[in-house]
Amino acid sequence: MDALDVDERAAIRAFLQRSEVRLSTVHRVATALLSGAGLMVLLPAIARDSIVTVISSLVNGELDAAHLCLVAAITVCLTLPIAALGLLLRDLTRFYFHAQHFRHEGSELFTPRFTLTALRLPSDELTASSATLLARARVEPSTVELLVPANDSTRQHIDQQLTAYGGLGIDIDPTDRGRAAGLFQLAASRERLLIEEVAKVEHGMVRHMLRLQVIVLRYVKALLAFLMTALAMYLAAAIVASSPVTVGQELGLIVVITMWAPCILAVVSAPVRWLDELLRAEGAVRTGVAADPEFTQVERIAIWLASIGWILGVLAFVAVLVDGDGKSSELTATFVLVAISGAALAFRLIKWTRRQHTSLVRSRSHTN
Repeated sequence: MDALDVDERAAIRAFLQRSEVRLSTVHRVATALLSGAGLMVLLPAIARDSIVTVISSLVNGELDAAHLCLVAAITVCLTLPIAALGLLLRDLTRFYFHAQHFRHEGSELFTPRFTLTALRLPSDELTASSATLLARARVEPSTVELLVPANDSTRQHIDQQLTAYGGLGIDIDPTDRGRAAGLFQLAASRERLLIEEVAKVEHGMVRHMLRLQVIVLRYVKALLAFLMTALAMYLAAAIVASSPVTVGQELGLIVVITMWAPCILAVVSAPVRWLDELLRAEGAVRTGVAADPEFTQVERIAIWLASIGWILGVLAFVAVLVDGDGKSSELTATFVLVAISGAALAFRLIKWTRRQHTSLVRSRSHTN
């Protein structure tokens, strides 16, 4: 490889400095989202009284088919925001950790590492004599002790950690120097040329950006799902004001559940629609946002759970009509039936619109 001149080295160093600042900004955004995810965990605690009130009112007394369906439907309602939060926490974990693998002697070894690697001075930044001095300084016992303290318990712990990932060379060099070299590999600290550092940073930056945009979108969807579900639980608690639950209160809960299903679909799919509208406002004739599997994973889960919740609400309505004791008037039953039909129509319309939009995007992509 041709040696870099002074101007090229200066440009590379300036680029690496800018990259460090950009990576720092990206990680601050991810940290803020991690803190926000912690706030979403508090939402169930805020809505706890409402959830306990509704479920305890349904469980107390005679546990008939209608009550069983309503309890199952409420459980499904709570499952969706928790699933969205789980996906968000999974993505944040994958954002902060990355897989690295080593190839040696015809075998491959995979180990996890933090998304930011440890740094080493590029090997072409020093002259040959200076590089020799640095290599000697790296293996000085006083320096190695900073990473591998000179006590048997710590050495045993490091050996167990390295053995879990195939040893990473401590079977060849079982000294503290070999342990330090293995820890360097776990931290993905490798000697690279200055130009290789640029290539690593460029690829790492793309990885960070692609994952962060998915995380931001998942965070917004999870927050919207929590808020919509919390609102449904508040309404359900307001309806169930006494125990045992009356037929009219059962019908009110059915309305809440059957309306929750299409509303939650509209809410969790809203961020993708917003992105699609943004791109079209900028002049895009077509977009592939709705066909991106990473952007729409929450929607796919929401369709299944909302469908189950809506079906359980309908079954509860049928059970109420079959087991009715005359306390519900025909007007109330008709109102609930109209509400269920409207929710079914809205639910079907949302699913159809999303399916048509995705099919249109894919067909145009295949045509082009």
